[in-house]
Amino acid sequence: MLSKMIRITTVLLLTALLSALNFNAYARVNFTEQEQAYLKEKSKITMCIDPDWMPLEKIEKGKHIGMTADYISIMAQKIGVPIILQPSQSWAESIVMAKARQCDIYSLAMETQERRSYMNFTKPYLSIPLVVAAKTNEFFIADFSSLKEKKLGVVRGYAFGEILREKYPEMTFIDVDSLHQGLEMVNHGELYGFIGTLVTIGYEFQRNFVGELKIIGKFNEQWELGVATRNDEPLLYSIFEKTILTITEKEKQKILNQWLAIRYEKVVDYGRLWKWIVALAVIALFLFYRYYLLKKYNAQLEIISVTDKLTQIYNRVKLDEILEQQEALFQRYQQNYTIMMIDIDFFKRVNDQHGHQIGDQVLIEFSKILKDNIRNTDIVGRWGGEEFIMISPKINLNDSCVLAEKLRRLIQDFSFSSVNTLTASFGLSERNNEKTLTLNDLISQADEALYTAKKEGRNRVILYS
Repeated sequence: MLSKMIRITTVLLLTALLSALNFNAYARVNFTEQEQAYLKEKSKITMCIDPDWMPLEKIEKGKHIGMTADYISIMAQKIGVPIILQPSQSWAESIVMAKARQCDIYSLAMETQERRSYMNFTKPYLSIPLVVAAKTNEFFIADFSSLKEKKLGVVRGYAFGEILREKYPEMTFIDVDSLHQGLEMVNHGELYGFIGTLVTIGYEFQRNFVGELKIIGKFNEQWELGVATRNDEPLLYSIFEKTILTITEKEKQKILNQWLAIRYEKVVDYGRLWKWIVALAVIALFLFYRYYLLKKYNAQLEIISVTDKLTQIYNRVKLDEILEQQEALFQRYQQNYTIMMIDIDFFKRVNDQHGHQIGDQVLIEFSKILKDNIRNTDIVGRWGGEEFIMISPKINLNDSCVLAEKLRRLIQDFSFSSVNTLTASFGLSERNNEKTLTLNDLISQADEALYTAKKEGRNRVILYS
């Protein structure tokens, strides 16, 4: 009897261990008999993607990579049928292929009236803010109606291009072939701005446009993206709709951390460890140890996901969150706060004359000056490129000016790597009861003050008035 109980306990613990090790990582999907028969007959599902849309997706050496590739891998595991990439040279070509029924699905797409004529759309599995990128000397935009005489680039065939044209008929939208081409046209003055997602534009900034472009505004619209399936095979839609609903928040967070933060490598070989488990005590100890490691990694990943990879201060995503929190505190408790926009003067010259490695080191040293010389309650982060922002709660504009002057002098007197002397310009605005403002208005005021500081000769502090 005792021997039998020990065997049963061992089986239960081994089952728990296998679950903890993610040997059965994917939840099952309850397909109907009709859906199962369809998949058996189908044998494979062909897929079209956007071949140049990182970090969301890309075709690299004939393979599908990016965040979407990880989602599609999970879906393929759950569905049990291979999902095969149909290569294309552009998103416009992928649209043509889908219309010709050369693709069963789009991996990531947004529903529009025109697309409904040949595709069905699942619930979104990604929701991403839509932003405008422009040159660094442009003001932050609070009202997009002010751009009606400006040329704005959008990638040809993207859903939000169709949606924005309907919503803002007075604005001028120019089709481009790719995200990179659109940002290059902005950089060369052929376009005023380029519209894309915060994720993809931020990814491209870090690789090709440091110090040259910045985000000047965010639309209220979110880009809601799901799987699109050919509408002449309705069972395909129901299969993917069910599959997406079984993807867990843990799986989504893992993919987000992999592509928007620093990757890490596990230091324990769990694949071989189970072979050496010979007693219940060892199994229990291992499970406890693994729980400790996961807790530790989760804490690290939480920090990484809100931290700028280069400078190790807050990133744009975290700054947006903090700004909204400060605005909520003001609305409820009338708690004043100030915004300080900071820009390194002539930073493009550093990259041009000394290279991006020296430019990166300058950004690291500059960030450290800011971080080491502010109040405990102040929050500083990298807004984009060589532009930084400081949020100071419970302080008025004059006191914030004193802090800005202190930082300006410290930067001016600091000896930076290989470039020695650098200066910075500061633009300040205050949230108080004197004027009715939105958060976007406040950011726009700080940005305008910064522009004035640069226009008046740089290396100075300007208060918005």
